[in-house]
Amino acid sequence: MSTYATALLSSVAIFSLPMAAQAQSGPASVPAESATVADVVVTGSNIRRAAAEGVNAVQVIGREELETSGKVTVADLLRSISANTGNATNETSNSGWASGSAGIGLRGLSQKNTLVLLNGRRVANYGFPANGLSDTFVNLNALPMVATQRLEVLKDGASAVYGSDAVAGVVNVITRQDFEGLEFGGSYGVSDAGGLDTWQGKIVGGYGDLEDDGFNVLVSLEAYTRERLDQDERDLTKSGIYSGPGGRWNGWSAKGARFLINGASVPFVDAQGNCPQGMVLTASAPIDGLAGNTCAINLAPYTTLIPSTDRYQAYVHATARVAPGIEAFGELLYSHIEGASIFGSSPYFTLEGGRFALNAQTGLAEPVSNLLPANNPYNPYGRAVPIEYTFFDLGQSLKTNTSQAYRALAGLRGTGARFDWEAAVFASASRERERVAAGFANRFALADALATGSLNLWEPNATPQAVLDGIRLSTLRPAESELYGADFKISGELFSLPAGPIGYAAGVEYRHEALESRNPREIDAGLQVRPAIAAVDGERDVAAVYVEANVPILSTVDLQIAGRGDHYSDFGEAFSPKVGVRWRAHEAWLVRASASRGFRAPSLSENSASTNISYGSVADPFDPDIPGSRQSPTFFTVGNTDLEPEKTRSYNFGVVFTPTRDTILSVDWYRVELDNLVGTNNTTSIVQANNSADVIRDGRGKLVAVYNRYQNLSELKTSGVDVELSQRWRTDRWGDFALQTAYTHVIDYRRPVTVGGPLVDYAGTNRGASLPADKATTRAGWSKGDLEADLTWYYTSGYDLVPVVTGQTCVDAYNQVDLYLGWSGLANAKIYAKIENLADEQPPYDGSFPGIRAPYDFSQYDLRGRQFRIGFDYRF
Repeated sequence: MSTYATALLSSVAIFSLPMAAQAQSGPASVPAESATVADVVVTGSNIRRAAAEGVNAVQVIGREELETSGKVTVADLLRSISANTGNATNETSNSGWASGSAGIGLRGLSQKNTLVLLNGRRVANYGFPANGLSDTFVNLNALPMVATQRLEVLKDGASAVYGSDAVAGVVNVITRQDFEGLEFGGSYGVSDAGGLDTWQGKIVGGYGDLEDDGFNVLVSLEAYTRERLDQDERDLTKSGIYSGPGGRWNGWSAKGARFLINGASVPFVDAQGNCPQGMVLTASAPIDGLAGNTCAINLAPYTTLIPSTDRYQAYVHATARVAPGIEAFGELLYSHIEGASIFGSSPYFTLEGGRFALNAQTGLAEPVSNLLPANNPYNPYGRAVPIEYTFFDLGQSLKTNTSQAYRALAGLRGTGARFDWEAAVFASASRERERVAAGFANRFALADALATGSLNLWEPNATPQAVLDGIRLSTLRPAESELYGADFKISGELFSLPAGPIGYAAGVEYRHEALESRNPREIDAGLQVRPAIAAVDGERDVAAVYVEANVPILSTVDLQIAGRGDHYSDFGEAFSPKVGVRWRAHEAWLVRASASRGFRAPSLSENSASTNISYGSVADPFDPDIPGSRQSPTFFTVGNTDLEPEKTRSYNFGVVFTPTRDTILSVDWYRVELDNLVGTNNTTSIVQANNSADVIRDGRGKLVAVYNRYQNLSELKTSGVDVELSQRWRTDRWGDFALQTAYTHVIDYRRPVTVGGPLVDYAGTNRGASLPADKATTRAGWSKGDLEADLTWYYTSGYDLVPVVTGQTCVDAYNQVDLYLGWSGLANAKIYAKIENLADEQPPYDGSFPGIRAPYDFSQYDLRGRQFRIGFDYRF
């Protein structure tokens, strides 16, 4: 049992405290059944109900926690919840085209299996998929934080209600509505270690009372900016030299300037023995294991840890009564995001072996030679010899990602004596542009310059500008994701049974999805060496019909049944049923259970004729120089138009204990089983198998390329336990105290490593990606008069390294504590201060170096360090 689990159970035993699906709704949250409340629609069902606890386990993060958590963005807050155990995009990653974006993957099932909604309806996916081309996802950074009233996280399969993508659960961002007044505020943050200065400003205005005036309009504006953080700004990474397990000079490149002669490294120096400017003469072995010396480069100053970002968001929500019992409503969301980083895997262009370019006529990849011609004046060997050379003079690969996203929606809803109804039409899109300024080379101009000797390789600054301009390439990669549709639904009561009325909901939906990602023209023309390719062109239509019913079997037992049929134009039909039971066993005890069948349609990037060429690193046990060291081959992945949809079965069983209005405890067990799992073979396993059809090596045995393909891999099974606790104490003298915690333990996460292989448990290991078995968030709050304080503890358990790194078998657990202090002593104003990472904890050391030349997992942690933030809010 984990340290956190032991501490949690001890707390429960001592305080007799508990936890519920609503545990994170704030200190003031109380069981709805202890007081009279209005009927509401909760994520996971379209049936209005008054009960706070239903069949589904729903975690609610209320506005109070949004303000006091220390988190500034929706992405940061959602990624901290316990159910987000791994396999999701973190904006600190800068080596792919989804750089600067952020997603969420509940249950470790990756973000393509988690549906993200805004006010109960879909939003267009981000234009660039993540994890190669596999994961289409909603960019959380494009969702409005200041307009958010609460976040509802359904931790159960919900295909029977929402259709595809809701396999692992649903995140529903619910905005503020029917707000009157004017709020504005701002904040400024700095990092204790320097860098990452952040500014945030907001305005929220609402006018009109729906009951008295017949209308309400809410407008929110938000601006957020953050400076870039590079590796040379942190002590852990600035030297690039690591002495821990698995560590060498991992942050350095031995490919600054050298010849490769008979498997040894020979430095590329001038007659005086000097390396080109910006490089250091040193032994090659500590960097890549080769014998001899090299002109090396410390890449820390040229590697971004966290991209800079500028975000501007506007949100409008309007409601108007147009007739008795009928309202018109609409909303508009617009987001503009621009982020900049140094391209992670290639900060400068390096000519080396194993690189490719596209053949403009055939569209196929072909190798690009790294041989220095015999007649080149800088070749002392009199014959063509291989070189590895980094061209600082071609400019830095500064990458700027610009994203513009919007959603527009309009609808009508009405309330009648027998039923309520609602109809809406919507359109949403996300348009991306990735610009890389320099850092790429025109292979034909480069070959000509090497053949003629017009490139000065000893003194790059002496090369004529016209020669550099002819070689240097800058690129623009466009992408666009579109979504539009319409829906209609009704809900009400059919008739009454002895135990109560039967509630129902039914509806129809239509939507059109399209995703297009194009290559820069320099790649298609066959000019660019080492092209990164994310070519996708797919679209489809989806139509669906669904029905739900809540049947009171007894006064204490409700049966919920639901079914949904979906038709996809690109693969066919799917039917998703669900059944659940809610039993109020005692005034203080609730038992709930559910079983459902669902599906996930292959994403447009997986089942189209897509092509992905990317770059990263993988451990190579057959490396001729240092077996087991990480190498940087070219990864080829292609789509598959014959994919079948993933089919899922989900089971949940839980108990909720509410002994008092201030105490809630819930324990929920879940199990998810997936068949026809869509994915690619594990790259580490492909390299370990060393099949020459998939693994390409050069004459020395050095890893050059790895080939992969999307396919139905067979199955995945995962199970775990969620425990949530909410407790409040009220005192006249000392104020009010609150304790909330949410803990998730992954019992198992089993999937095959290779197609057709046996199921292997990934939980608590780094197989494929790190998947900690335990994760928790605990919040202790206090308020009295004008003062309030919150202390939040984030816990992530360690994980085993597979395969074991020399000197290290596992990665340590991570603990982070954030502090919030607020004072409302001024009229209509609040002043607050936040400290994130109070103890300045560094990410746990991972000797497998899963980060970009850094010894920690970028998908789980970052090097922000201790951060201070001050701010104010003012309301008229």
